[in-house]
Amino acid sequence: MHHGIRLFLAAAAFVLGMNGACQSVAAPLSFGVLNQQSAQLTAERWNPLLKYVEEKSGVTLQLKMGPTVLETDAMMGRGEFDFMFTNHNFQREYDKVGYRVIARWAGDPIRCAFVVTEDSTISKLEDLNGKSVAYPSADAFVAYAVPTVTLNRKGIKEVEVFAGNQDGALAQLKFKRVDAAAVNSRFLKQYSERNSVRFKVIHESDGYPDLAIIAHPRISAEIVEKVRQAFLAMKHDPSAAEMLAKANSKGFDPATNRDYEGVRSIYHAVGQ
Repeated sequence: MHHGIRLFLAAAAFVLGMNGACQSVAAPLSFGVLNQQSAQLTAERWNPLLKYVEEKSGVTLQLKMGPTVLETDAMMGRGEFDFMFTNHNFQREYDKVGYRVIARWAGDPIRCAFVVTEDSTISKLEDLNGKSVAYPSADAFVAYAVPTVTLNRKGIKEVEVFAGNQDGALAQLKFKRVDAAAVNSRFLKQYSERNSVRFKVIHESDGYPDLAIIAHPRISAEIVEKVRQAFLAMKHDPSAAEMLAKANSKGFDPATNRDYEGVRSIYHAVGQ
């Protein structure tokens, strides 16, 4: 082969190799979100937040989730998410994956709210004995693990109905297909406002830290810190105010695994 042609091919291979390297560096990192709402509502809330993080940190995050809570959790268990917004990682079975908390959804603690329709004759937890109660899924923390521990301690045996997500649980109650629902108190308020429907709260649990942003151990400390700082910056950035308002968010606060020991202990109490 002619010497000039060899040089040209070598140069072309080098350029292609560099392009491939640049593409791999610039490839988006996956950001999983727990299935609390439909995929469409999740995208409407999270895509602007992730775009903000990209602009502030230079790290591109791509929203990713399974069609159901169980499938999203399974993806997390296989380590498919680089970052994630959840609290299901505190179940014992996910300890080995090694995700660590880097921030949390800001605001007041989350609580489990047992709710019924406004015209229901149910007025206290004891009235739920033998009644049907809608839950998002058996993996939910504040909307399943917490209420399960609460009812077990009182010896109350309800009929469990799993609705797929919190939207589904409240829709089941709204159309009176169940006697009650157990949901995240903050989500209850948002659902009620969005759907112009009111429910009666018959019990509210103690407070727990809201869902966390977690990072997989394979992600470098430098990248994790850039992403963490970008999420924390939203709360104090006037230019992010409108975006946060649309997402029903007060931004994000610092957090670590230690803040979630109470969450882990509740999950362990129900054998998860």
